[in-house]
Amino acid sequence: MKAEGIRVAVVGASGYAGAEIVRLLSNHPCAQVTSVTSGRSAGKPLSEECPWLATDLVLESFTPAQIEADVVFLCQETGFAMDHVAEILPQARVIDLSADFRLTDLDVYRRFYGREHSNPTLSTKPVYGLPELVDRTAIAQAQLVANPGCYPTASLLAVMPIVRAGLLAGTPVIDAKSGVSGAGRSKKETDYLFSELDGGFKAYGVVGHRHTPEISQLVGRAVRFTPHLIPLARGIEATAHLPLTESISKDALFEMYSDAYAKEPFVTVQRAQPSTKQVLGSNRCAIAVDVDPDTGFAVVCSVIDNLVKGAAGQAIQNMNLLIGVPEDTGLPKNGIWP
Repeated sequence: MKAEGIRVAVVGASGYAGAEIVRLLSNHPCAQVTSVTSGRSAGKPLSEECPWLATDLVLESFTPAQIEADVVFLCQETGFAMDHVAEILPQARVIDLSADFRLTDLDVYRRFYGREHSNPTLSTKPVYGLPELVDRTAIAQAQLVANPGCYPTASLLAVMPIVRAGLLAGTPVIDAKSGVSGAGRSKKETDYLFSELDGGFKAYGVVGHRHTPEISQLVGRAVRFTPHLIPLARGIEATAHLPLTESISKDALFEMYSDAYAKEPFVTVQRAQPSTKQVLGSNRCAIAVDVDPDTGFAVVCSVIDNLVKGAAGQAIQNMNLLIGVPEDTGLPKNGIWP
């Protein structure tokens, strides 16, 4: 694909992830959003639905045969992509931000998502798009990229260096917290109202959360994953408690993680415990490590902005690989402060 003048379509552009893709691509030197769709707001200016965006784009109805783009971002609820991706693939490469193509075992998909997969024999094999942990060549050559979930991104970046070093002794325990934007913009339940959230936080999906098998798939074993909802607009913090096969010092673990991510532009391994605020608005993951000598556990803390590295930014990182430009092109590494 010629790495300039790339035409991009965003399906579901008025949602949080879709609008974030439009925002980030407004500064991309090689790609331009030429088409935006919405199931509820077709015919309206995108800037009317998303007033934080300075754009002249007008939302259209989704008609696969009429999409004229080189790359299509599908930013819809799980179940949408599996029904429509086959209509798009002959004319464009697709990056799907839902869970439809993340899991390789369709029985697991059925169990956790409560539905049959409507496209189980897709001829174009999806590639899981977590560049720091997956073969970049496979992503670059893919016709269909399954963009990872936000919780799995933060969790896997925290866990995988220990897994790949052969140091994981048992079941990883991952305690994660997310801002409410991770639930999407269309949620109407009172659970997501500011007045209901402010001043407290709670666990949810304590057993059987849908992101659990996605994490397990890369780790190669079962994980104990518990998510929490916190009164914050955006951001994820994941604390992974990892039993070790052998004792290791904190300094040695820090060096191991630093080496593992030394060439990764979007992963920072730091001494101080990271805060979600330091990565706000950026495509960066910040990680800190420690060791509990009394239990033999490593403790790894990981933070991301769930709408950037956890969704839209990572999708653009994958797009950059597809179109053959440096994967950090057009993506922010610095957070917004204060």
